[in-house]
Amino acid sequence: MSLLNLKHIKKVFATGSESEVQALKDISFPVEKGDYVAIMGESGSGKSTLLNIIATLDQPTSGEIKLNDIDLSRLSENESSQFRREQLGFVFQSFNLLDTFNNRDNIYLPLVLAKKSPQFMAEQLKPLSKALGIEQLLDRQPSEVSGGQKQRVAIARALIVNPQLLLADEPTGALDSNNSEKILSTFEQINQRGQTILMVTHSAQAASYAQRTLFIKDGKIYNELYRGNQSKSQYLQKINDSLTALENNREVD
Repeated sequence: MSLLNLKHIKKVFATGSESEVQALKDISFPVEKGDYVAIMGESGSGKSTLLNIIATLDQPTSGEIKLNDIDLSRLSENESSQFRREQLGFVFQSFNLLDTFNNRDNIYLPLVLAKKSPQFMAEQLKPLSKALGIEQLLDRQPSEVSGGQKQRVAIARALIVNPQLLLADEPTGALDSNNSEKILSTFEQINQRGQTILMVTHSAQAASYAQRTLFIKDGKIYNELYRGNQSKSQYLQKINDSLTALENNREVD
């Protein structure tokens, strides 16, 4: 059984009394436990809408989405909030750290909301901060660290709940190339330890770190690539070829 399963997901937005926009037309794919999946597509292709539906921040107009065989469309608002806290981790382009908290308290926030004990939180953070190389940053404010360090803090906050699924929305979009590479290497290491990752990205370079890449066009899956035994450079070339075909509205070889 797949960890995440989407079947015939459709999302329609009403834009006026009679007009509507189909953001997602028919999206179906599974995500297995331990997968690292990148989702690519042009602006307006439906990537962010899809991520919001998976995150239970929005509901599909029709179709089925299940995580661990739980039908996410049937969750109440309170159940959805609890589900997000306990089952999902989020990493955003803009980091979304609170400047009034130090980095340690930013990381603790999901566990505070879950009413965990201070001892439990400290026990969870110790190996995580070591693995992410942020032990010396914990008592500093977000404003006192670099963008790459902020993203490491944000990754720690996402992982401290031991999520079933890590959702990343353009996680390198606000970083320079050097910090982007460091964050992508971190994601790769996290995945190698068994964490399932679903990442929306415009960056072919970022997608080349994933095991699998889905391309969305006009609300549908246009193409799908698997990395397999290819090197990052070989896989990057395949991704770029697919993006070129996508832009030119032609079939992928």
